[in-house]
Amino acid sequence: MQGLRVPNAPQWRIAVIQGPNMSALGKRDPGLFGSVRSLEDLNNQLDGFAAKIDVELRHFSSNIEGEILNFIHDSDDVDAFMINPAGLTMFGMATRDALLDSGRPYLEVHFANLAQWFSTSGTPDAKSIFSHGASGVMEGLRHHGYVGGMLALTLALDDQSFLGKTARTNTHRKES
Repeated sequence: MQGLRVPNAPQWRIAVIQGPNMSALGKRDPGLFGSVRSLEDLNNQLDGFAAKIDVELRHFSSNIEGEILNFIHDSDDVDAFMINPAGLTMFGMATRDALLDSGRPYLEVHFANLAQWFSTSGTPDAKSIFSHGASGVMEGLRHHGYVGGMLALTLALDDQSFLGKTARTNTHRKES
């Protein structure tokens, strides 16, 4: 994808975290989740796009919040996070706090438009507790939101003024 990023841009490492129920991709409502057959299918699509924009991904999925917390706390080698909190969206304060405490940007991503999803599920006043601390939110675009979000997050990392402070020094930069 020549031209999407500036020449000699760093190779960022982004951790992609899938929360509770995302392991059931392919078994869930195809009207909401589209053509993705499995979490492995989604990860392969993301890895293919990441290679095109020179980004390294680390994938993690768990139905257990404690395991997600441990992963975040042990991810000192990543520059940013993309998270679909899924089943933790309204209740995962510990996960949200771990992301905020990491000092790194995070992007919240969802297959569904949450406002629409919550209104049809009988909880029209529900909100994500992750959104207020996120650098950005992508929702309602199925798996395409992950790709768009990854590109946007990468370009934001390239733009050191985006987050209002100098981005963390990238120690993962490829040698030319």
